[in-house]
Amino acid sequence: MTFYDEDTVQAVRDAADIVEIVGEVVSLKKTGVNYKGLCPFHSEKTPSFTVNPARQYFHCFGCSEGGNALTFVMKSQNMTFVEALKYLAGRYNIVLPERVLSSREQEKSRKKEIIYEINRLAAKSFHEFLLNSPKAASARQYIEKRAIPAEIVKDFELGYAPESWDFVKRALRDFSEEDILAAGLVVRGQRGTYDRFRDRIVSPIFSHNGKHIGFSGRILREGQPKYLNTQDSLVFNKSNVLLGLYQNKAAIRAARKCLLVEGNFDLLALASQGIRNVAAPMGTAMTAQHVRGLKGYIEEAVLLFDGDQAGLKAAMRAVPLFLSARLDAKVVVLPPEHDPDTFVRKYGAEGLEKKVRTAATLPDFVFAHLENKYSLSLEGKGRIIEDLKPIISAISDDSLQRTLFVSHFSQKLGLLPEQLMGQFSKSSPRSRSKPSIPPWEEETEETEGNNKANSSQKFYLSKIERQLLKFLIVYPEYLKRLLDAGLDKAIKSPSAQIILTQIQKMNEENPGGPERLMDLVQGAERIFVSEQLISVPSCKENDIEEEALEKISWLNENKLRCQMRELTAQINEAQSLGDEELLMTLLSLKNEIPKKMQEK
Repeated sequence: MTFYDEDTVQAVRDAADIVEIVGEVVSLKKTGVNYKGLCPFHSEKTPSFTVNPARQYFHCFGCSEGGNALTFVMKSQNMTFVEALKYLAGRYNIVLPERVLSSREQEKSRKKEIIYEINRLAAKSFHEFLLNSPKAASARQYIEKRAIPAEIVKDFELGYAPESWDFVKRALRDFSEEDILAAGLVVRGQRGTYDRFRDRIVSPIFSHNGKHIGFSGRILREGQPKYLNTQDSLVFNKSNVLLGLYQNKAAIRAARKCLLVEGNFDLLALASQGIRNVAAPMGTAMTAQHVRGLKGYIEEAVLLFDGDQAGLKAAMRAVPLFLSARLDAKVVVLPPEHDPDTFVRKYGAEGLEKKVRTAATLPDFVFAHLENKYSLSLEGKGRIIEDLKPIISAISDDSLQRTLFVSHFSQKLGLLPEQLMGQFSKSSPRSRSKPSIPPWEEETEETEGNNKANSSQKFYLSKIERQLLKFLIVYPEYLKRLLDAGLDKAIKSPSAQIILTQIQKMNEENPGGPERLMDLVQGAERIFVSEQLISVPSCKENDIEEEALEKISWLNENKLRCQMRELTAQINEAQSLGDEELLMTLLSLKNEIPKKMQEK
């Protein structure tokens, strides 16, 4: 098995613009020499995700993720190293030499590409059948009745899966039955496989970079389920993807707001009225992954679910997700007889936009719904408090937000805030999550006779180790001079030795600069390295040299102090053994050390 050589990988890293790559997912604002935004990898309200354009590097001070453009693409797009490398190489017109993959990698990559192609061709077949087949007349009439114009049909590649057991199999006859099954387009029965989508208007589902990853189909006539999605596959998981996000992402990003609707035709109806900052969870419940996926695009979400009881329940289930993710959200309560589709067709875009402007905040919506459900009787208040517990639990890591919510609800219930807070603290079996603190911040000092580091700590650096390694991580070219000055005498803890060993290895291989270290360390050591790379100050060459000389001077003195301690121990041993000759030699050497210190 061979790999892409480091020069090739580095060429891709050098060509990629990390601000451009990250900016497609995260809304970045320039802050000094860096850019900041909300982290796409964990829930946060205050931006802690930082991009350093000079070093082409990112780091999140909240969850400790960090890396370069290649790392970001791998994590944000759920790609393997090779997939991310090829994606960036294609984007920046870099020719990659052929690489031999392992048999396992080859098989997985082959299956993914086959599924993408199967879905693409199936989408084409469904779309052409909808546009041209006499057997799709009822589907075209249905679309016309729902007031979906031709340009939206084309933009969203709508299609029709006829009431047939083998339409897909015949359209994809060049592919094996097992591959079509793996794509989730057919189902295995007692007599073999048959089409999953039958008599349904299908909407292709796209990855954020435009690949066909699955389908969502709405039944044309009466029947259940109303919406049917592709089964999970190597390329598709309905919990991670929102329908319409790919087609509408430019409008969503521009508005910094996304309207979230339940059904496919709600989405299409709003798009038909020119409202393009909208997406849908394909008839399934909102998930935490859906919410996290939106965070890079928007500042606020608006839940625009059906006005019936099912729609209200869906909105209530989604509330904790937004609170936990700390993403601002509001809820539009439609009249019970309406869903977004019927409402926008009756009142138009202007009517819907007016309704959206009256959207309720999450606490107002939650309490109004619970009050209507239970009333404010004594018993009703008790049931309201029980229903509020999981909602308050979702924001337990943010004391200010929690306090505001409790204050709001206590006022509505006629209770003192501390009385209501007491009910919530009794209820929660979960311990409140601690704020994310980098492990090295827990202990950075080591004092003689009172060393707080112990065997239970997985990561520990003394203050001097921290200072020396921070410098070497950014300026590894000074490694030899610091080693000659006695660096090994100052680097003692296991964590520090791990990092130093990898810096030495990086210098021996010498590819790619300091960022290469991220590929060599793991775990807490990797987090420490990542933070140092993103926090690099812009220094003049003379300043860097001056800092290096200060550290070399300290190391030389420390080396002499270590020698003094070693000689003292040897002198004590020589005295205990009664070896006068050795004792005199050691005393002579010890007496020379103060002179050397003065010379320094």
